[in-house]
Amino acid sequence: MTAVFFLTYFALRVFSYFFSPDTPLYAANPVNSLVAGLILVIAVYFLIKKDVRGWLIVAGEIILGGGGGYLAIQGISLRTCLLIVSLTIFFIQKIKDKRYEILKENRIISYLLSLILIWVLFSSLSGLYYGHNLKLVFSDFIPYLFLLYYFTLRELWKNEKFKQVVLPMLIAAVLGNAIFILITFAGFSSGLLTLQDSYYHWFRDVAGGKITDLGFNFYRLILNEHLLLVPLLLFFVNKCLKERVWLCWLLLLALTITLSVNFTRIYFVALFVGLLFLFTRLNWKKWLLYSAGTLVLLFGSFTALHLTASRGQNLGWELWGFRIQSVVSPQIEDSSLSRMLLLPKILEKIKNHPILGEGLGATVTVYSPVLKQIVTTPHFDWGYLEIMAELGLVGLAFWLAFVIYILKENKEKFILASLVALLVINLTSPALFHVLGIIWLAFALSKITLNCASAVQSPSRPRIL
Repeated sequence: MTAVFFLTYFALRVFSYFFSPDTPLYAANPVNSLVAGLILVIAVYFLIKKDVRGWLIVAGEIILGGGGGYLAIQGISLRTCLLIVSLTIFFIQKIKDKRYEILKENRIISYLLSLILIWVLFSSLSGLYYGHNLKLVFSDFIPYLFLLYYFTLRELWKNEKFKQVVLPMLIAAVLGNAIFILITFAGFSSGLLTLQDSYYHWFRDVAGGKITDLGFNFYRLILNEHLLLVPLLLFFVNKCLKERVWLCWLLLLALTITLSVNFTRIYFVALFVGLLFLFTRLNWKKWLLYSAGTLVLLFGSFTALHLTASRGQNLGWELWGFRIQSVVSPQIEDSSLSRMLLLPKILEKIKNHPILGEGLGATVTVYSPVLKQIVTTPHFDWGYLEIMAELGLVGLAFWLAFVIYILKENKEKFILASLVALLVINLTSPALFHVLGIIWLAFALSKITLNCASAVQSPSRPRIL
């Protein structure tokens, strides 16, 4: 089954390269819309029939599709279409069957989610009132709807078929992403691919990636799904601590290779902090072994790749010092300098609308040291400040209440570690309110409530991951 999903992972990307959705350079290929529409119809059929295969299609699009926009229908991503129809069908079926217990089983969660969603809706209207671009408002609003998958996940985790299929999907996605990144890295490092060629534009506009030349033929490759690299690393380290499975080490190797090419500072910090939160005095020796092993794999894979890319000329270790130094001296690196230039503009927005925020779809206009010109961007590069700028102190308070509730109710080490890691990443990235970050929160919340329910039903039995 894993092999099938692995092939599907690459087939999706190859298909979208030759039959692209709508991009800034090319109009959508009608074949792409046709295939996306067909998948949507099949999913709707199974969902109406209450067949778990409908939800497996939804899960497959998220897990295998990652953060890319490979399939779309008339400019709307397949993921958004599946979100809207799946939740609509799910809640209509619950209302029809008069199964209101999904809202009553945990009223605190229902209240918190309602507060966040109502405030986000208000902030969307505020954004439109302040003249923000409708498309930007829409793209900021949609990710919050993924919080509603919490209700569906609570039921799906009770379905054995769903659990048996999702894990192979996840394994295929982790291995597939590592190979995808390595192939892309090899292409640019060898000179077969070049910046601004057709593959580069596909990688940027469809796969949702970013490519940066760091010198010595070493290219930094970033994809949106890499937001979950650290939570996944912590998940499999935790698995290794509980079970001696060779596959866990293979997945750790794949994830560390991907992270070494991603080479994002805040991810390294989040990984280190997350590993600390996995610590247990009972198994401290195993924790030390696997934590140290993960860091060695990360540093070793980076060194090996940089040495290979530079044709044996350079180990690349100076890049680590350069990235660390840029934290205290941001002017020495473009990305750090850009972030610092954005800071006063964002603080000014917060000062102008401190309580209610400026609304979703907010942008910042600032000089870009990379492009050498004035640019207007919706990317704030400061996660918590973006929440404050758009949702105000009220929205931030709702978010904090939601996170504190998860931390308070959680009893699982890996959920605690992964959530702390996301909180760290959110310092400089939109980790909490990105689509994938929100999906991870919905997953964590569903696991917590199920574990609590299991503990009530069988208090004498230990919890199992």
